[in-house]
Amino acid sequence: MIGKIDRDILLAHARTIASSGGKAVPEGATELSDLEVCGAAEITAMTRAAAERDGGVLVSSGGTTGTPKLTYLPHHMAFDRLLPVWRPLGVGDVVLNLYDAGRMWGTHYFVQKLAERTESTVIPSGPMTAEELELRLPMLREVGVTALASVPSVLADFAEMVLKTGVKPPVKTIIWMGEAWTESKRELVRQAFPDVQLWGIYGSVETWAMGSNRPGCDETTLHLLADEIFELEDAGALLTRAGEGWTVPVVRYRLGDRIEATRCRCGRGDAFRVLGRADDGFGLLGNYVNIADIVDSARQCPDVVDAQLVLVRDNDLADSARSMTVEYTGTAAPEAVRTWLTGSNVRLGTVDSQHPEAISARRVDRLRRIARTNKTPGAVWQDALGSGS
Repeated sequence: MIGKIDRDILLAHARTIASSGGKAVPEGATELSDLEVCGAAEITAMTRAAAERDGGVLVSSGGTTGTPKLTYLPHHMAFDRLLPVWRPLGVGDVVLNLYDAGRMWGTHYFVQKLAERTESTVIPSGPMTAEELELRLPMLREVGVTALASVPSVLADFAEMVLKTGVKPPVKTIIWMGEAWTESKRELVRQAFPDVQLWGIYGSVETWAMGSNRPGCDETTLHLLADEIFELEDAGALLTRAGEGWTVPVVRYRLGDRIEATRCRCGRGDAFRVLGRADDGFGLLGNYVNIADIVDSARQCPDVVDAQLVLVRDNDLADSARSMTVEYTGTAAPEAVRTWLTGSNVRLGTVDSQHPEAISARRVDRLRRIARTNKTPGAVWQDALGSGS
C-alpha cells in the first residue's frame, strides 16, 4: 500500500459519499479492505450529483469501441490540491497547449485552467501538422513560448521539427500527461531543448490527477498526492482519497494500471511507478502474451527506435488475435526484428514454431496514433479486412 489516511476519517468519508452515489458501507466495517470496490457507475453518479449543485465539465474516457465512461469535472479541477506540490508555470510564462480540444477529452482544459491559476499566458493551439508547425515556429519563437504541454508523442514531433528547422522558441518547461515516455522520445526532446525541465501528471479521466513528477525526480517516478491511498493489486491498483477539493472523492476505485512502490532521488515520499496496463494481455493462437512486454522487447532490438503491434482479431475467441505484425521505426531489417522477438519471448517462439505466418515485422515512417488524443497506442486491433481501432 502507498499513502496513508486515518482509519476513522476514511470510514466516515466512505459513509458520506455513500449518500451521494458511492457504495454502501457494510455493517461492521473497520478497515479499508472491508469496503467494496467501486467502478465507473459510482464515479458518474457522484460527480453528476455534484455538478447538479455546482456545475462542471462533462468528459469521458473510452467510447471509441464501447460505451464511454462519463465523469463530471468541477470547474476548479482540484488545483488547490495540486499547485502546492506541482507548479510548472508562473507569471511571465507562455505555454503552448498542444492537447486536442473537444471530443470530451479533458486535458486541453486542464492546461487552460493551469495557465489561469498560475497567471501565465496560454496559446490554445491543439496539435499541428508538420507543415503547420514549420510555418508557425517563427511566430512561436517571436511571442516567447516558454512551455509546451502535450503527450510525449506530440512533444517529440515538436522537437523533431525544431531540430530540422533550427527555429527554436525559448522553451524551458515541458508539461506532460496522458502517455508514458519512451527513451527515444525523451532523448529527442533533450536534443532540441537540452536544459528543459519536465513536469508530469499521472491521472485518469475518471479520477483526474493522482500523482505528480517534477524536476529533481527520477523521470519514471511519480508521487501520490496527499490524502490518497493506492492498494497495489495485479488486477489494477485501487485508489482511495479523502478530504475536500478533489474532482471526485472515491473509495477503492479500480484503476486500469499496475503500480509498484519505489523510491525517488528527490527524497519525497509515497513514490510509485506505473508498470503498465493490467489488461494488456491477449491470446495469440493458444499462447497468452503481453503487449507491453513485446513492445519493450522490440524497442531493445538494435536499430529499432519505437514499436507497436498491429493485431488481427480472432472473431471466435475473446481478446485473441489470429496474427501479429510489429510495426517499428528505425533502420533494422524486418526479419532481424522478427528473429529478435521470437528468440527473446518463449511464447512467441512457440507460435513461430507452429504458425510462422502469424508473426511478422514491418518498418514504417511513423507509428499509428489515436485520432482523439494523439497518443501512440501499444497495440492497434484490426479485423481481417483491415479496419480497426
